[in-house]
Amino acid sequence: MSAAMPDRVPFWRRETQTAVLLFCAVFAVGLVARFYGIGSMPFWLDEVTTVTRSSLSFSGMVSDSLSHHHLPSYFVITSALGRLGLTEAVLRMPSAIFGAASCAMLFLIGRALGGARAGLVAGMLLALSPLQVQYGQEARSYTFVILMMTVGLLGLVQLARDPAAAGAPWGKQGNGVAPWLLYTIGTIAALNVLSIAFFWLISANLAAIVITLDDRVDRRRFVIRWLTAQAIVLLLTLPWFGAMAVATHGKMANATDWVPAVTVKSFTSTLKSLYFMRSARLINFHLFPAAIPGFGILILLLAAMGAITLRGRSSGKKTRWTLLLALAIVALVPPLTILGISIVKPLWMPRYLIWGALPFLVFVGLGINLLPPRWRSAGAFAVLLLALVNLAPYYQTETKPRWDLAAVTLRQVMEPGDIMLVPDRGPITMMDFFLSRQGDALPDGRWTTDVFKAAQRISAGGRVWAVYGNVGQADHTTAKSFARIIEPLGRAIGEIREGDLITMRLFATPPLVASNEP
Repeated sequence: MSAAMPDRVPFWRRETQTAVLLFCAVFAVGLVARFYGIGSMPFWLDEVTTVTRSSLSFSGMVSDSLSHHHLPSYFVITSALGRLGLTEAVLRMPSAIFGAASCAMLFLIGRALGGARAGLVAGMLLALSPLQVQYGQEARSYTFVILMMTVGLLGLVQLARDPAAAGAPWGKQGNGVAPWLLYTIGTIAALNVLSIAFFWLISANLAAIVITLDDRVDRRRFVIRWLTAQAIVLLLTLPWFGAMAVATHGKMANATDWVPAVTVKSFTSTLKSLYFMRSARLINFHLFPAAIPGFGILILLLAAMGAITLRGRSSGKKTRWTLLLALAIVALVPPLTILGISIVKPLWMPRYLIWGALPFLVFVGLGINLLPPRWRSAGAFAVLLLALVNLAPYYQTETKPRWDLAAVTLRQVMEPGDIMLVPDRGPITMMDFFLSRQGDALPDGRWTTDVFKAAQRISAGGRVWAVYGNVGQADHTTAKSFARIIEPLGRAIGEIREGDLITMRLFATPPLVASNEP
């Protein structure tokens, strides 16, 4: 009996210890990637909303959130954190932490399906994805909802991984309540952060149908449990959406009226940044040059290989498709649904699709297992090293417009009597926000949106600064349109650029040229 003891090492002393270390390593890498340079870029329009809302009283914050089609849960956190200051670094910290935690949770999902190596690749790729890092450095609730969806996905994957246990009696050995709790709690939390979680709810229910069709599951018991979980989810979610309906006077459908129509540029930019690990500027869908040409193709190839590894899992003589189909549904249904909706009502935006990278990267991690055994560790290391090199240029890119610099510059160069011509109030709002930090503001009457008023100022001997730059993701006036608008002002006599996104042109009456004629 004693001779057999050395072989019976407790589970927690071997695989669990390794898993804990890798879990912490993935979290640490994700955290460092998101905290590095977290305050280097200024707030942009959407983040200014977070700043404003975080400075309100609790009741005011809840009311303002609901009336603007937002759930208040995320802003409860930023409001509490705002006591430390309303700076970029402080208010973006929750997003960085939630993003890093999502990477660690994805490691657990990959590990459950394909072992520690597969989980490590999936989690680290999420940690080093330029798009995910960018959202992890933004004072918005998107990484919060991603984390909650990851919790729900871990539960769903466990149910699909073992359908027999999912429908077994509660007291039976091998059956666990944990997967059900993870799915239910994660889904409730996600829906109480952002309404886009309804796409997760839809895809999860379709995946549940696949599990129900598996001949290993006790269908009756599984369906009862699933419907009970959905009832609990809706019971704890719908009251908030009812409150939002009241606060918006029944105009909840207007929440996405600002979304621009899908274009080839927005479609391809979103896909490449989401799945091909490309760096992109979210405010105008600009794709930066690939740091490593072909890296996105490698990622896509590994994802396809991962699907093959799931397809190959079998029980006896019959191949089991349940897990593959369930994960494929979660990965494909939301983006396809959003794309279909966008034909009628624009909805194709990175923020609504960002969590789709989670199941996709699980496939990528699993793809490593299709390599020959002696190449797997080296292959995983190579992929993660390439991902790190691919991320590095992101930290030198201008991801947000520099209205902070533009505001200071204009205050320095504008002379008494100068006015600004802007396409709308957006640029003024942004510059006033940054100037307010110094107790300053743009004087009233020093700006206009009327080009003819600006032309009259020039005719009277004054000067006009035509200011254009991106403010949000749905600017009503394009750069080309604004160039046509300012044509009556003539030719600019000077130009100042702040970064890649803001241009300030000076127009004035040309000075009279002295004549040599008698």
